Amino acid sequence: MATWQSGDYYGEENRQPGDLAGGAYISTGRIIGLSIVSLGIYWLYWMYRTWKQYRDHTAFVVGDSGQVHYPVWHGLTQLVPIYGFFRFHAHIRSYKELMLERGVPDTLNLGGLTAIVVISTIVGFIAGILRGSDEVSLAVRLIAFVIQLATIAASIGVMCRVQSNLNRYWADVDNRLTQSARFGKGEIVCIVLGVLFWIGTPAGIIWPA
Repeated sequence: MATWQSGDYYGEENRQPGDLAGGAYISTGRIIGLSIVSLGIYWLYWMYRTWKQYRDHTAFVVGDSGQVHYPVWHGLTQLVPIYGFFRFHAHIRSYKELMLERGVPDTLNLGGLTAIVVISTIVGFIAGILRGSDEVSLAVRLIAFVIQLATIAASIGVMCRVQSNLNRYWADVDNRLTQSARFGKGEIVCIVLGVLFWIGTPAGIIWPA
């Protein structure tokens, strides 16, 4: 079990690089809004952002294994078939271990949350193939798009469940971390790409490639 260093690591007098110095709280409303606007792309950024917070935070844990964490790569693993599922499981497992060590109550069901991600990803992939096929009717393509939206809703639910636990953990570590994390450049990129995807979606359904 890790032990914790004493001292003010997150205050204004001793600010550290990264998100923790400016707060680590991400509201569920922010997750829902950005996920909808970005048409689900926010999932990649959220994986990156919360893993960066984990990396920065565990730098202050005595007895840390010294494992190097790569937030950007960690987020991009969600684009890698199968391997991304394992990285997501490792993501929530790592936070669950921190919460158990500090005695912070959690509602992180590792198997259940990972199963939702696996099923929604597979279903969304199949729906994406149907939506882009010109061999099926317009009605089928529309239904496929609705199914894709449902899988995005599932990912939003997973993020909100995990983030609510993360927010509880940050509050226990230091209430100052419940300040909202700054709005990152990556979130702006998610919005821009999402708007472009939303604009192109009707044409893609009516006139598939």
